[in-house]
Amino acid sequence: MIVAFPLSLKHLLTFFLRVLVAFALVLCLPTHVAQAEIAPQYATMSRLSDGDYAVNADFRLSLPTQLQEAVNHGTALFFNVEYRLSRPRWYGLDEDVVSARREYRISYNSLTQQYRVAVGNDQYRFNTLSESVLFASRPEQWRVVDSSQLAVGESYQAAIRMYLNTSKLPRTYQLNALTQQVWGLSSNWYRFTFTPR
Repeated sequence: MIVAFPLSLKHLLTFFLRVLVAFALVLCLPTHVAQAEIAPQYATMSRLSDGDYAVNADFRLSLPTQLQEAVNHGTALFFNVEYRLSRPRWYGLDEDVVSARREYRISYNSLTQQYRVAVGNDQYRFNTLSESVLFASRPEQWRVVDSSQLAVGESYQAAIRMYLNTSKLPRTYQLNALTQQVWGLSSNWYRFTFTPR
């Protein structure tokens, strides 16, 4: 009488060898994966020739490979920059003076092989994606405050941030945004004090 075992020695050795190889591959993976992020570098206020005030900011924006491929395949990315200005009060609640939002739409035109950045009604063209991302991550001379809204010599608290607006992505990418951190690009609020002169 011959007794048959469900797993032969050959199958058992093959199984253990596969487990060992899989374990070795996991150990060889890099422990630190470069994280896509938006990091604020600075923000300042400048006075325009008509007396109103504009904000200038710089964000370090690094697009992950998935977002770069999405743009190159025709998906537009919408980045919002939000600005808030408040007046501190002695009893705790700050008075909101100004709240503004600006949208940057980055897209690729395959016919002209150029990247476009739309800001309101204005369109800017660039040869590379990195140039368009650099432009969108540096709002300059953005008029945000009318001089009549401010008291000269009084101190104000300003805050600015930038984020990827995932609600304007196609549905398939919105699902990715819910499940993958790569799509949830957002900076922290960058806060600074501003005193009009």
